[in-house]
Amino acid sequence: MTRIRFFIVLVLLAAGATLATRGTADHDVGLSSVVELWTDALRDADQVGMKLTRMSDAEEMRIGSQLVHGIADMGTEDAAETAYVKAVAQPLLAHVRRQGIRYEFRVVDSPQINAFALPGGQIVVMRGLLNFVESEAELAAVLGHEISHVDLRHCVEHYQYQAKLEKAGAPELGSMVEMAHRLAKLGFSPEQEGDADSLGQTLSVQAGYNPDAAADLFKRMQVKFHEPPRTQATTPAGELAQAAGGVLASYFRTHPPSEDRARRLLQLAEKYHNGDSYYTGKKNLHERIPRSSHAYPEEFHRL
Repeated sequence: MTRIRFFIVLVLLAAGATLATRGTADHDVGLSSVVELWTDALRDADQVGMKLTRMSDAEEMRIGSQLVHGIADMGTEDAAETAYVKAVAQPLLAHVRRQGIRYEFRVVDSPQINAFALPGGQIVVMRGLLNFVESEAELAAVLGHEISHVDLRHCVEHYQYQAKLEKAGAPELGSMVEMAHRLAKLGFSPEQEGDADSLGQTLSVQAGYNPDAAADLFKRMQVKFHEPPRTQATTPAGELAQAAGGVLASYFRTHPPSEDRARRLLQLAEKYHNGDSYYTGKKNLHERIPRSSHAYPEEFHRL
């Protein structure tokens, strides 16, 4: 599967190079179209292996329960914070597609501004993230994103090759295939992150939270982590040069730039600016009282 992926990349990059040599002869075709084409092809190639090795919800939850024990060295679990996060997540879970997954949430005492998902609905939130978000709506957007990685099967795809091969009695081969697959992906692809952003925003809005919250969060992350603004190439040749230094590299890293994510989420949020009222919950976050327990009238905003 890894060889297929890299072969597709090489073929489509060659197509991109051909476009670049044409300069601006065809204004309707650019490297961005080629990049979109090869990422779609990679998804299709991956889906073959994913379907062949797909596991049941019960198997996935068993793997997740085993994996979550490995986070002990990240910090001790905070029971009170965990209870708050769990309460915020419940309205989002009512709208997930995979109703056979039982989600569990943990807040660990770590200063990292991070959260992550494991197969089978295991969601881990770092205390640093809870201190960084500024409203319950922003927390809901994060939780929606991590839940979406599970709901869209992104998490289990990292592990299902190895699990199926070990079940067949080839643990060493399973480990090798899993390692190769993870090296090829190095975390979730930007496309998977984008899909999780979109579905996560939808889940949080369906739960009644402010649709602008996710974009606001990523704008602050860009400042916090000193991410430089991105410049857009204006010619096919410029796009190819940018690809060599950025687009391909970004495909093989865990998260796309915060600026890109904020811009896309703002565009997606515009469809919710229809006069309806949404909840922000700054006071709820500060007091660690979930909206489900007490909704403050002043936290509703009409968009």
